[in-house]
Parts: sequence; C-alpha cells; structure tokens
Amino acid sequence: MPYTTILAAVDVNSPDLAHAAIAGAAEIAGTTGTVHILYVRYYLPTRYSELLAIDFDEREEEEAMAAMQEWADEAGLDPARTQIFTRRGRVRDEVLIEAERRKVDLILIGSHQPSLSSKLLGSNASAIVHQSPISVLVVRTDAN
Repeated sequence: MPYTTILAAVDVNSPDLAHAAIAGAAEIAGTTGTVHILYVRYYLPTRYSELLAIDFDEREEEEAMAAMQEWADEAGLDPARTQIFTRRGRVRDEVLIEAERRKVDLILIGSHQPSLSSKLLGSNASAIVHQSPISVLVVRTDAN
C-alpha cells in the first residue's frame, strides 16, 4: 500500500528523533507524497504565566517552526508538498485530530526504546499506536 499523505509528529525537544521521523516521512513520501509535520506544545499551568516572558508563546512557536523547517530542508522535502505547524494540547489527541483533519494515511513518529516505566505508565507514542484508526510507523534511532 503506498502512503501518499503522511503526518510526521515530532518533538522539537528530541532533535534526533524528530530529524529521524521527518527523514523517514520524506523517504516514504518520495517525489509525489505530501508531508505534514506537527509539533504539539504542552499547555503550561496558568500559575506559571507570571514567570514567563510576555512573548513566550510566540517565541516558542517560532523556534519550533524554525527547527522543523531546517529538518524538512535537510530531508529534501519539497516546500510545495510540505506543511509545518504546531498545536497546543495533549499530544495523542492533537496528533489523532490532525491525522483525521488532513486525511493522512500514515502517522510517523519517533520514539525512544521503551523502558520498563513507559511500558507500565504508557507514552505518547504508545497512546497514538493504540488509538489510531490508521497505520502508525514508529522510527527509532540509536540515540537515547
């Protein structure tokens, strides 16, 4: 089954995994597929808002977008067939919502090798794999 519309869900705080996921998406998409790159930013507790710079949200998004654009360029993704964006919320929920909204046929995520604690407590990757109605490819790297 060829995958033509791919959602690469990345965490910009894990550059090795994010880079690997985007590179994998580029390889699978080839010269005709479309790649959507998503970074889900966590909600911050309101009690921390006084401690953050006024432009924290904008700067966080700009930095994430710049990193994802750099990785997309390195992977050789065609800008005409690539969309890069962020959302704020629960990772699992936002990834699955965007996958449905964009009618993707594959979700690609990077994930660390599971540890005992993540097997017991779960992880974002595990939640996406278990709840996605479409295929999910988990990319691993040698980095820990």
